[in-house]
Amino acid sequence: MANDSLYYLWLQCALGVSPALRAQEILAAFAGSAKEIFEANDYDRRVAGVFTGAQLARLRGTSMGQVEKILEECARQNAHILSPQDAAYPARLLEIPNFPLALYVRGSLDCLRDRLPLAVVGTRRASGKSVDIAARLSADLVHAGCAVVSGGALGIDSAAHRGVLHAGGCTVAVLGCGLDINYPPENAALFKRIAEHGAVISEYPFGEAPIGKNFPIRNRLISGLSVGTVVIEAGEKSGSLRTAACAAEQGRDVFAVPGDAFGSTYTGGNRLIRDGAKPVFSAMDILEEYELLYPELLDMRRAERDLERPSAPPEKVIVKKKPVGAAFLPPAEKQKPTPPSSSLSPLEQHILQLLAHGPAHIDRIMKETDAPYGELFAALVELEMRASIQQAPGKMYTIPYNNI
Repeated sequence: MANDSLYYLWLQCALGVSPALRAQEILAAFAGSAKEIFEANDYDRRVAGVFTGAQLARLRGTSMGQVEKILEECARQNAHILSPQDAAYPARLLEIPNFPLALYVRGSLDCLRDRLPLAVVGTRRASGKSVDIAARLSADLVHAGCAVVSGGALGIDSAAHRGVLHAGGCTVAVLGCGLDINYPPENAALFKRIAEHGAVISEYPFGEAPIGKNFPIRNRLISGLSVGTVVIEAGEKSGSLRTAACAAEQGRDVFAVPGDAFGSTYTGGNRLIRDGAKPVFSAMDILEEYELLYPELLDMRRAERDLERPSAPPEKVIVKKKPVGAAFLPPAEKQKPTPPSSSLSPLEQHILQLLAHGPAHIDRIMKETDAPYGELFAALVELEMRASIQQAPGKMYTIPYNNI
């Protein structure tokens, strides 16, 4: 933490965390410097016209000794603090008027700079189908060059984080409590993995309990870190709708996965679509909005085309969508089954036996094998590394011609 950054931490200690803090306005009144606020006398702070009487009293009563205690606790908690003065502070957060004066971080936020950040959020009481969609969509976004931001809650948030980790990507969880509080407790192990492959962050100091009012406040950070927010299964009063509202207020994009028109847990997302959010049927629906803006970050060839699971893709459609220059694949009736290897798992052998009869879309493989997404993805990666199978555009998998 840079020396000047200590003053930002002091300022946050004094003013606390609030969505109405107006950090941009406060700093602008003092030449953009928290140090100037610290060194100003009470009269100069008062005539600046940006502090309430209660805030002026807290500024007088907050010492650097409190900052030193927080830094000592950070060292014990294996965390660090970022202020707007630090190069690693997320640049997109500085674009919102009420950005945090200090961020507590466990892990690294480099992925927000090196990859395209997108928020994936939704209800805590998610259906099995929506949990699966959240995991698959998040993995597809990762494959195409994105990082996924979410809130670490049960349901959709957890599914999004786990989908990213299964895909070998990086993700950021934004908490509504101190980093030393495992909330929800069921996600303690998940938070540890997230910190190893991304970051767990909070603007709340250590010891801050996960009280209800904290979560609507932290939602502006989930959207503020991201270029767009995707809502999956949200009821009329879902907190994820507040995240979507923050995104709209911040000038960020809003997407929603449509659901049952008469299902209360999908009402919020469906209304977002009615009000202008872009409906999402695949990762491509999101990525195509950024393809020309961030060509250096995105690889559109790795994007999934469909979140639904068709029983079997029509053969004629496969032929029509065959990319120019793709390797020649002999007719299915001339292909010879690949004998299973004793070194392969039963799932890997099942996949090879299925592909021996012709190319197959990942949705068909998932249906035929009835394997959980994480296990299936690991098996496909293992077979690709062995060069036993290859992936074509559109999530089609085949056995390479020279292996037949």
